[in-house]
Amino acid sequence: MERDATILDKGHRRGPLTENAGVNRVTVAKIETGRKQGSVTTLRALADAPGVSMGDLAG
Repeated sequence: MERDATILDKGHRRGPLTENAGVNRVTVAKIETGRKQGSVTTLRALADAPGVSMGDLAG
């Protein structure tokens, strides 16, 4: 998933990112690999955790 890669490229590690967002690491991995589509709520939580916009999350 390119959306999460954008955040990870900015220096955020997956573990702290998922913990701060309250999103399971397995869920993020599935979204990244395209095996699962992230809900708006999940994507918002991932964007808010490091303080980026939904636009940044979308790439």
